[in-house]
Amino acid sequence: MKISSSKTEMKIKDVSFRKYLSIIRLRYSILVLLIIVFLSEVYPQAYEGYTLFSPNNSRYSYLVDMNNNVVHTWSHTTTGGYSCYLLPDGSLIRSAVSGTSLNGGGATGMLQRVSWSGTLLWQYTYSSSTYRLHHDFEVMPNGNILMIAWEVKTAAQSIAAGLNHSATLWPDHIIEVQPVGTNGGNIVWKWHFWDHLIQDYDASKSNYGVVANHPELLDINVGSASGDWMHVNGVSYNPETDQIVFSSHNLNELYVIDHSTTTQEAAGHTGGNMGKGGDILYRWGKPANYRASGSQVFKVVHNSIWIANGLPGAGNIMAFNNREGQGTSMVVEIVPPKDEAGNYILNTGAPYGPADPIWSYTATGFYSNHLGGNQRLPNGNTLIAESTSGYLFEVNQDGNTVWSYNRGGQIVRAQRYPYSYSGVSALPVELTSFNANLVDGKIELSWITNSEINNNGFEIYRSQDAIQFDKIGFISGRGTDTDINSYSFLDAPISNGKYYYKLKQIDFDGNFEYSNLVEVEFYNEMDFALLQNYPNPFNPNTTIEFILPVAEIVVLKIYNLLGSEVETLLSEYREAGRHSITFNASNLSSGVYLYRLSSGKSVQSKQMILVK
Repeated sequence: MKISSSKTEMKIKDVSFRKYLSIIRLRYSILVLLIIVFLSEVYPQAYEGYTLFSPNNSRYSYLVDMNNNVVHTWSHTTTGGYSCYLLPDGSLIRSAVSGTSLNGGGATGMLQRVSWSGTLLWQYTYSSSTYRLHHDFEVMPNGNILMIAWEVKTAAQSIAAGLNHSATLWPDHIIEVQPVGTNGGNIVWKWHFWDHLIQDYDASKSNYGVVANHPELLDINVGSASGDWMHVNGVSYNPETDQIVFSSHNLNELYVIDHSTTTQEAAGHTGGNMGKGGDILYRWGKPANYRASGSQVFKVVHNSIWIANGLPGAGNIMAFNNREGQGTSMVVEIVPPKDEAGNYILNTGAPYGPADPIWSYTATGFYSNHLGGNQRLPNGNTLIAESTSGYLFEVNQDGNTVWSYNRGGQIVRAQRYPYSYSGVSALPVELTSFNANLVDGKIELSWITNSEINNNGFEIYRSQDAIQFDKIGFISGRGTDTDINSYSFLDAPISNGKYYYKLKQIDFDGNFEYSNLVEVEFYNEMDFALLQNYPNPFNPNTTIEFILPVAEIVVLKIYNLLGSEVETLLSEYREAGRHSITFNASNLSSGVYLYRLSSGKSVQSKQMILVK
């Protein structure tokens, strides 16, 4: 009875222990799952897509994948590169240089729209001795384009506006252009900073007033002393509020104005959705410009943008704070305070809020003393251009870098487009290699793609004359895939000789594109064959291969074009199979030579070229 009792107790303990292990395993699995979920939320991955950029002052635009491989290149005939954007139809719109007058920093003078293949579709020039486009632009939802431009005000005009010294100024204005035809456009709206000035220097002028009481106006006596007075460098449109934000390098501020006005209202102080005409609705970065208390935030600012609807932080404003002279730059995101009616809140005697950004990024070594770019991505990450070093990188909300591309040079802006964006649907399959080799008595075709969009597959074609091709097979593609993919196909020709192959890549929508040709010499190892030497032409060494179906004595000789024997390379017994021999022609002069292989009743000869 004791033995029986002991066995029962052992069985009970064994069952209990197994249950305990199962509970432990379950808890461990749940813990691992929770850790994975936690890490995926705390450390989100890079936002997948293609990154567009143009090196500044260049004639190229590039689209790179997440592995930093260039998947598409646009080559332009005109220098540019400050800003470029990819449109939904796959065309590229870019700023370009036109004209030499008003040659300040960031000067452009022209916009161009080019097709995916690089064909110029539209060009608009706005440049003369008294006005010129510069820096950034914004394509609006209706297809019109907001552009920044200088306009010249003489020293007499500047003094008449209350400037406290004699100087020619280039104040900025913004125009909205409706593209027309292939090289035209209608200006359908415009706004001039010159219409919204104040000064407390000369009481005899009409715009004399108390600067501190009019933050909606700009003091003409702040900013640069002459020429490019404001250096506006970024413009962004908010379709939800019908407002524009732009940033000024020299004024160290960003500004919001009402776009809902007519051009006439934009020149005044009433009208539009906000009832203030073209006056400043909101400003942020340097309170001293309007005599308010508070610390200066911006020390040179670039690329003020609205965060678009549907993105994390929608309706907020982002900007690149260069912090010139401070050693580190900072990207900031702010929430402009508003009341229920949408008016920007400004308390008497205080600067516009907020006191601090809702989010910011900075890091040791991150610095661009001028220029700079930033873009909020759909997963909450931010794409940043450290422009002066040409370093592009993506950070998550915690400031961790999740993608980077150290391109070098100078890149002002960069834009990330998701794989689903219609503008990249034109991206073809990027074929990086296509080869043909003899393998075990067959011809193996192999090819590699770096990325694929909408790829149905590859039809394989073969020819013996490089003119008439026959389809011999099909290999399915990977659809849409940014990973590197390898493919192969085996062909077994029935006769010896040279063969040519090409691929026909076919999209799901029926579009197709042919690859380059590859060629290979095929010889069945059951047949007597003399192969073409390689390399050819050569200097001074080359390899000659031949195939013997049976073991026998073979003779391989070299002749010149007069038929005179130059050298006997081989005269001996060889086993059946494939053989090779190296020919050194260091003692011969350049020219065409024949090599002749004989074995029993079989004789073949070929030409080779020696080039010294």
